[in-house]
Amino acid sequence: MKKLFAFAGIVVGGVFAAIVSFRLSTDALSIIVGAMLGLAAILPTIILVGFLLKKHQDAMLESSRTQTGQQPPVVVVSGGMLPPQYFQPQPQPHGQSQSQQPMLPPPSHSAPRKFRLMGYEDVDQVEVSDEEWVMAG
Repeated sequence: MKKLFAFAGIVVGGVFAAIVSFRLSTDALSIIVGAMLGLAAILPTIILVGFLLKKHQDAMLESSRTQTGQQPPVVVVSGGMLPPQYFQPQPQPHGQSQSQQPMLPPPSHSAPRKFRLMGYEDVDQVEVSDEEWVMAG
């Protein structure tokens, strides 16, 4: 059934093209033929550009997948919640309940601080004492 409709479409299109070609001037026919040949000439270029764009997108997607595994981990250090002994009640105006205000513990100067520099291996650590962190100037 599909073959019959396809054949009928080709026959109707051919008859229509023959009728139109006999009624049009040679200049009009040359414009139509030139447009059809121009479209036929550009089709391989369109297919090639589409193929190259698809290949480029696949390569970019693959490289983004491999780069995410190579990026160093991001570590966020947060103090978290303070123990209850660091909270002191503050005086409040009349009619309001007292809230607890967090207070940080005093700094500990006994242990040297360790820093990890980005781009180095896990074993490469830098130990810096508090005396080295004095700002010059």
